[in-house]
Amino acid sequence: MIGIPLGLVTANAVEWVMHKHVLHGWGRTRGTFWSFHFHEHHRLVRQNGYHDPNYHRFALGAHAQGKEAWALIGAGVAVAPLFPVAPFFVGTLWYSAANYYRVHKRSHLDPAWGRERIPWHYDHHMGRNPGANWCVTRPWFDYVMGTREFTEGSPRENNVLGLPGLPGWIAKRLPQPRGIEHPAPQPQARVAAAAAAPAPAPQGGAQTRPSERLSP
Repeated sequence: MIGIPLGLVTANAVEWVMHKHVLHGWGRTRGTFWSFHFHEHHRLVRQNGYHDPNYHRFALGAHAQGKEAWALIGAGVAVAPLFPVAPFFVGTLWYSAANYYRVHKRSHLDPAWGRERIPWHYDHHMGRNPGANWCVTRPWFDYVMGTREFTEGSPRENNVLGLPGLPGWIAKRLPQPRGIEHPAPQPQARVAAAAAAPAPAPQGGAQTRPSERLSP
């Protein structure tokens, strides 16, 4: 039975790693399998107020959300050989993959539901910083890794587990979201931070002096 909580934690960690390092890492390169997320899903969601019309299409079609479904199926097949030795763990991973697809799909077909039920993912798409809030189903590893950023004026979860209806006596014994989340940077702050970053050295190893960087 220990495989159930281990599976839930593992699935949430995989959400964080895949979203940050694969979908927003490798996926930034156009033409790769993973580019569907960054270049299609994010663009459509921003254009349509968090709604993604691809979820109305055939679930396994040749579009962004079809690739998402195939990736989840592939992950489920990959862990299947472990089932005889860790049935609860693998079963929980299968459940988590199906739940991920269900929650992600519903949130982008019903933006009001998504905004209210998974505000961390709404912040990822519609907030000020798409380079944060990597979890989808629950914000656990965003809190662990310090990547939960809220946008002022957006709904926020009232407990770090992201569980609606959590009894108050339990929620009060958990760390409070306001104590460990971070405000998303204002646009001016991001511009200032980018301007302050050191410029990359030119090819050939020659160093550029600060005065040269400012020259027209």
